Amino acid sequence: MKKRIFKIILSCLALTFIYFLLDINDLPTSIGIQSENINWDIASIIIGNIVVICLYLITFNVLDHRSIEKDKNQREVALLLMSKTYEQCKESVLLLERREVREKAVEKCNFHKVIHEDKQMQYYLDFPFKFHEQIVEFASTGIISKKEFSDYLDLREAFRTHINIRIMSFDREELPNSTKNEFFATYERVTSFLNRGEK
Repeated sequence: MKKRIFKIILSCLALTFIYFLLDINDLPTSIGIQSENINWDIASIIIGNIVVICLYLITFNVLDHRSIEKDKNQREVALLLMSKTYEQCKESVLLLERREVREKAVEKCNFHKVIHEDKQMQYYLDFPFKFHEQIVEFASTGIISKKEFSDYLDLREAFRTHINIRIMSFDREELPNSTKNEFFATYERVTSFLNRGEK
């Protein structure tokens, strides 16, 4: 990239130098070309246009390179946030496998309220998704693919379903085990796709 820009600048300088050298020293006359026949105004306009075009190409290449770097950085940040979210989901699921943790969680929840009114239950359901708004923004701007965002939503749903059933059925094992297995199957699928870095 830098070499190409350097060559363009060098070409512009060479053309400008040649033009001024021919104009100042009247070199065409010394080699037998009648300089009166050369329209120096047109030559200066052409060289001026060449310089402007070269400067435009340099500016375009620099801005395009910066835009590509910015998109690359945004994608890396998006994948990092998704990866952190997935790991926090897994850790929360494993933490709630401990009976004493489940019992404390149940004590803090109010089962007389519907789920969306119980702030403590909402906390357990939403805790790993601190970066949800940013991930939605990355999806809407195309930084992450439709598939990656769909996987994220699948894992979010599997997590919330399992945590809800795990807390509501804290003293039973069968039902929570089936949702836990579904969560881990989804987790394995989405993390393996994410780690391949596909877009």
